Amino acid sequence: MTHTGPVTVISVVHTKGGVGKTTSAVFLATAAAQRGRRVALIDADPQGSASEWAADAAAGGDPLPFPVSSAGRPLIVPADVDIAIIDTPPGTAAVIEDAIEVADLVLVPSGASPLDVRRVWPTLQITAHRPTAVLLTGIDLRTRLAEEVRKLLDDEGVPVVATPIVRREAVRRAYGTTPTYLHGYDDVLTELVEALTHV
Repeated sequence: MTHTGPVTVISVVHTKGGVGKTTSAVFLATAAAQRGRRVALIDADPQGSASEWAADAAAGGDPLPFPVSSAGRPLIVPADVDIAIIDTPPGTAAVIEDAIEVADLVLVPSGASPLDVRRVWPTLQITAHRPTAVLLTGIDLRTRLAEEVRKLLDDEGVPVVATPIVRREAVRRAYGTTPTYLHGYDDVLTELVEALTHV
């Protein structure tokens, strides 16, 4: 594991699959690139979802505006970028621990249901020694679940990103393209960068 220089490293981690880790990683990297930041996305998931996204985008003539590289062991963060975002697999793979160790901040995407929140706690246990924030994703604005989940996490002292990601078909449809509309991820990036200046 290597993390040198003034690179900001955000690792997107959740021990459960299907919570929007890859989508969050790609959208956040796109938000950073749109701001003129030098950004790299490191695909630490053996399934290679972020790498497939990049390959499909390139094949469709709409390449991502940042490089996507597969993580090796040891996990090496490039030193020639401003922001590195690491997409991780579900489960308890050693590469998840590596991604947590090199992170300046760990982002934990989660849905807003009682079951989703119950599954967040094991992840928070393994990230407890690093700055960590939960990002609520796939939110249905017609329900109060997001508010209830936010309060539950707040009551336990868990930082929650103020901007929720609302469930939208356009977010799912963005796979294999460069996202043109960021659906709140630009605001999420702003919050994360501001939080890191106070760490």
